[in-house]
Amino acid sequence: MDISIVIPSHNRKASLIQLLKSIKESDTETIQFEVIVVCDGCVDGTEKEIEAFQKQFSVLKYISQKGAGPAAARNNGAKLAQGKYIAFTDDDCLVSKEWLKAIITGFSKFPKVIGLQGKTLTNKKECTPLTHQIHNEAGHSAWPTCNVAYRKDYFERVGGFDESFPFAHNEDADIAWRLEKEGPMIFYSEMLIIHPPREESFKKLSKRMKMLESEFLLYHKDAKTYKEKRNSSPWVTIYWEVFLVHQFRQLKSRFKFIHKPKEFFLGLALNFYWWYELIALLPKYMAADKKYAKLYA
Repeated sequence: MDISIVIPSHNRKASLIQLLKSIKESDTETIQFEVIVVCDGCVDGTEKEIEAFQKQFSVLKYISQKGAGPAAARNNGAKLAQGKYIAFTDDDCLVSKEWLKAIITGFSKFPKVIGLQGKTLTNKKECTPLTHQIHNEAGHSAWPTCNVAYRKDYFERVGGFDESFPFAHNEDADIAWRLEKEGPMIFYSEMLIIHPPREESFKKLSKRMKMLESEFLLYHKDAKTYKEKRNSSPWVTIYWEVFLVHQFRQLKSRFKFIHKPKEFFLGLALNFYWWYELIALLPKYMAADKKYAKLYA
């Protein structure tokens, strides 16, 4: 087996099937691969959709877990993986026709490399203040797990994803930074995935600042690497980069939607709510800083 593709999924059966179709239609003539979907607390009929799709896609397998999060889902999928390489993507993405071939080519072309980060593009014209998307043209230090591939032996050597991260945030950077200590990791632009803008509810988007609690775990696990790749501390990340730089940049971008009242006013509301949340969450951030500083002292 060359490649095991591991996909965590939670209640996105429509986009998951689109992803599986893109994998099925890709150029895999000379590649031995398998697809492992991990249903993480799915209650929307995802499993029935997968079972129906399996009839035309024999390499597809799936398992279920009870709402343990994407890090645990990826680890559980990886335990079943038989491939030399484990490739990860998300259930709201689409793989390019050459994605699997590019993974094989990348590892063959650079035999000492143990990890590849691919290029991820979105349709910027469809982005709004209420969509989530990833656009990564030249590589990112966080190594977004929507488009990465690792040598299985090294993935297992570092123990997989750390499931103790309190939110689905930074567990991808953490494993990449641990793997970088084991061997070369590179950005490989031929490994292309499309991440279409996905519309989210205002309620879900408004809770995004809670994820920043994970900054403190990432920092205290490896302060040296955090300082090299991100900021001098989580406090700088949260209250300089996010609270000031990103928020004002986003606020400025909202005015592109001034002729679309719904997107414009909801975008503004998100900005101001996030400012409020960043202030209200200060005690929780302080508690997290203290907790992880003691844990990793």
